[in-house]
Amino acid sequence: MTTTTPITPITPAQKRLAAHLVQGLSNSEIATEEYLAPNTVSSHVRGMRQNLNCPPRSSRPVLAHALLLHGQVEAPPLPPLRPAFVANEDERLLLRAIAEHSSPADIARAAKIAPCDLKSRTEALVRAAWATDSTHLVGLGHALGLLGAAGHDAASRPAAAPEGAGL
Repeated sequence: MTTTTPITPITPAQKRLAAHLVQGLSNSEIATEEYLAPNTVSSHVRGMRQNLNCPPRSSRPVLAHALLLHGQVEAPPLPPLRPAFVANEDERLLLRAIAEHSSPADIARAAKIAPCDLKSRTEALVRAAWATDSTHLVGLGHALGLLGAAGHDAASRPAAAPEGAGL
């Protein structure tokens, strides 16, 4: 995923785009939201990868994890009025694998599942967490305190949603 080399903080413009990225928006959707050319968004995403020492071809979930882990952007809000998502150990392992690895083979190996099951298991996890895609899933994983430094994310979030709010 990332190296132990110190990161360079992302720029304010990159932070605006990163907030959309961790919510699962594509480059073209971000471009539309921010009134930018898609190439401008791609350039900023490339710059974020460089600043965070992510490999040039790292996946969007890996980039989102690095952004959140290094405190460069806030985790996305939890889906309102949704049933609470509680991940079991297998789901936590898959979530961490998606956040830390870019290639499907590496994700499957880290999650201890067969490569042929990766797509269906990932789609099921995305649905269960009420995420829009695997990048948003990583963002929600941080919001729920399932990813990141021990206690880092959980300490910055309320222990439970307000009564009747669900997720």
